[in-house]
Amino acid sequence: MKNAKSMLKFFGKTAGVMWIDEKDKQVARLEAVLFENYNVGGGVLAKLKKGATFMLEKERVGDEIWLPSQTDINLSVRVLLVKGIDVNQVIKSYDYRKFETEVKDATVDGSKKP
Repeated sequence: MKNAKSMLKFFGKTAGVMWIDEKDKQVARLEAVLFENYNVGGGVLAKLKKGATFMLEKERVGDEIWLPSQTDINLSVRVLLVKGIDVNQVIKSYDYRKFETEVKDATVDGSKKP
């Protein structure tokens, strides 16, 4: 429950745009910017500075499922009141492949209790 409250507090300090695929009703792209500083542990553990931007792009794979294709993260954070870190990272995901497996001679013993 505490993590959910933290996430709501964080997203309450962001503004952004979401693109929805008309056919599949899936999020195809999400862009967000942090318009206010966000403190972790009261700012003692970390302080994420306003202006941080996040982008997530997804694509339809194999005419079946939507999976991440690119994520862009640009932010400045101060850690433990001392160390300032700038993060500018692009993560690209591609070449998704579908795997099929087969199970033979498997049994389930319903008498055993965990």
